[in-house]
Amino acid sequence: MRPTRRAVAVAGLCGLAVWLAVRFGARSLNAVVVPALVALVAGAIQLVLADRPTVRRSRPAPGFPDEIRAVELTVEGGDALSGRITETVGDGLESSFSSAKRGLPATVEYDVRLGSRGERRLGPATLKVTDVLGLWTTTYDYPKRTPLLVYPPLFEVAGAGGALGAPDPVDQRDEFDELREYVPGDSLRDIHWASSAKRDDLVVMEFDTASDVTGLTVAAEAVAGYDDEMAAATASVVTALLDAGLAVGLALPGTEVERDGGESQRERVLAALARTGPGRVERDADVRVVADAGGTRVTVENREIAFSDLAGPRIEPTADAGVVS
Repeated sequence: MRPTRRAVAVAGLCGLAVWLAVRFGARSLNAVVVPALVALVAGAIQLVLADRPTVRRSRPAPGFPDEIRAVELTVEGGDALSGRITETVGDGLESSFSSAKRGLPATVEYDVRLGSRGERRLGPATLKVTDVLGLWTTTYDYPKRTPLLVYPPLFEVAGAGGALGAPDPVDQRDEFDELREYVPGDSLRDIHWASSAKRDDLVVMEFDTASDVTGLTVAAEAVAGYDDEMAAATASVVTALLDAGLAVGLALPGTEVERDGGESQRERVLAALARTGPGRVERDADVRVVADAGGTRVTVENREIAFSDLAGPRIEPTADAGVVS
């Protein structure tokens, strides 16, 4: 606990009053010195008895470079005190917020712009608490840092399934199984019209369901200094394949994401690519992405394609997202 400049001024006033009393008489000593001393003691007691406030920080949802995320700092406790909260953001993040003074308890909101790919950090925070008279202050440090994941940027990859040699899962029907009676909801494209005409009833073609599941495994590797390029290319390719309805597995240096499809798989892949670094992948894959001094290349069935020939414009960031629950 330390005195503020106001407390120093009050103490100086008391000293001056005592000096004047000694020099010219003590008629006004009590009127000046006693209230000032009471204020100094009361402010100190208030801070000593006050519990340490709790600071909670919201955890924003992951996002892509240049997206904006809202962060909320909530200070609980410290009734009748005032405080100045200072927040730090780590490398790869940008924010115009540095500190704010509020009566406690309080909530402070600020925006942060996502920068380069990686697992970034919000915090630490510092809270400087002052008594109600502004005479004494004490500082609390909150070293906990909140992770904020920044995905690699995405680029449009039109027709990724065809470009990478993947069959269309809707059209891939290799094994005819049987004919069965039409059930409402069946696709009209599956109706076997010749058989239906003979039976005077609609029948549809049933296919082996195993042949309807299409998937690929993508392996990605990079030499040191080119992992950002590898991550962006791989994220763009895998996202396009998932959007095409394919199940995709991903092999990265030191980790793998099992083959799956859908939005949850997209999030798993992007999270893995946000954290991945350089290295090699020693396993077979349907598609391989390699980034080095020679550029970023995509290889499928021994056919090498420059990623720049596959990629379109960068996909622009979206509006602010919510927080992770």
